Amino acid sequence: MIERGMMRTYLHYVVPASIAFTLACVYSIIDGLFVGNHVGDAGLAGINIAWPLYAAVIATGTGIGMGGAVISAIRSGAGNEAGARRATGHTLMMLAVASLPIAFALIAFPQQLCTLLGGRGETLNQAVAYLSTVALAAPLQVLFTGSLPLIRNRGSVKFAMAISIASGFTKIAFDFLFITIMGMGTAGAGAATGVAQIVAFSCVLGFFLRPSERLSLADFKPSTELLLHTAKLGIAPFGLTLMPEVTVIVININAMAYGGESAVAAYAVIAYMAYAVQALIQGVGDGSQPLVSQCQGAGKFSTAAKIRNTNFIVAIAIGLVSFLVLVALRDQIPLWFGASAAAAQMVSFALPLIAFAYLFFGFTHVTMAFFYATDNAQGSSVLVYGEAVLVAVLAVAMGSTLGLTGVWCAIASAQLILSGIALCMLHRNAVKRGLAKQFSLRARTHHARRAHLA
Repeated sequence: MIERGMMRTYLHYVVPASIAFTLACVYSIIDGLFVGNHVGDAGLAGINIAWPLYAAVIATGTGIGMGGAVISAIRSGAGNEAGARRATGHTLMMLAVASLPIAFALIAFPQQLCTLLGGRGETLNQAVAYLSTVALAAPLQVLFTGSLPLIRNRGSVKFAMAISIASGFTKIAFDFLFITIMGMGTAGAGAATGVAQIVAFSCVLGFFLRPSERLSLADFKPSTELLLHTAKLGIAPFGLTLMPEVTVIVININAMAYGGESAVAAYAVIAYMAYAVQALIQGVGDGSQPLVSQCQGAGKFSTAAKIRNTNFIVAIAIGLVSFLVLVALRDQIPLWFGASAAAAQMVSFALPLIAFAYLFFGFTHVTMAFFYATDNAQGSSVLVYGEAVLVAVLAVAMGSTLGLTGVWCAIASAQLILSGIALCMLHRNAVKRGLAKQFSLRARTHHARRAHLA
């Protein structure tokens, strides 16, 4: 645990970030409530099919933004403020460039992409209607999402939270207008997201145009070294955002195979709840990233470890409480989304099996965040992408033997295995750090002896 004197700084970073992440998923849940109650199972299933594609947009922004933010924070911790601003400007340039091809792919090929992810019949129609509309705001989403870690790194964590709140309330207001009043269905949900991104991007632009935050043109100049370093560090946070959607794709395909559209609609309801828990835990890991990265840059490795251990306690507690709450509300939750009787029955059975994963989720995902915050891209990437591989393999294997029940159990089984892997990697990392300190101490002692003899 961190010392009492540092707790205020820790809370200053973690609480606003956790609130922002949580509110983002609350807005997404409200989106599902509008669609579920006005369109029905097909609308819920359609958004669940299309969402992983739009999640790739969010993941791109998160990966580039977090990779650049880690570099900026480490340089700042080492006292290199000019280098920190250079990393920030370069990251913004990368975000702008990366946003265009992704948006083009989603706008040009919505039906082909949704079909590839398992969309069929009316579910496919709803998925295409949603994706075709929401893709128009994809460039702004990349820029907004990627800018948030940079803004938090500048110490403006409350401002980053305020942007998320403003964006969310805009989305809710336009959900009501487009879906309830104008009857636009899933296309209305996509349009509401687009309007919210315009608001969010305007706030981000205003932040970087302030005199105290304004960057020079030289800060945006392309750099191969920064490009490669940002990409290397961004692989893990990119995957951390996108790989849960790979889980959604895998579960959707297997749920459709073993339970049909009702099973996909049931998993859509569960996925909304899962998104809430995952976002809250990610807020803990990413919220503390500036502190951990600054400690890494300043050589304060023991302090970084204490922040990580505090994150473990907070995140595991969130997972435990979430598990208990979701199990208690498993019969009420599908009613909020207007799910059919068949889908509601599946939710009631499957939710406890899937929510069991949250008992391990906090440990595995805080470990991932700690690794990339300390410039350990390899360790974080192994865990992030290993999670997706485990879910895919277990969903297919357990589905073929246990049917739909095996599909529901795959997520928790993957988290249990991943926890063991994460524990081994943390132990290995600690041993390597201890050996490095021991070697450094011996080297200093040897040099001191030679100097004394001379």
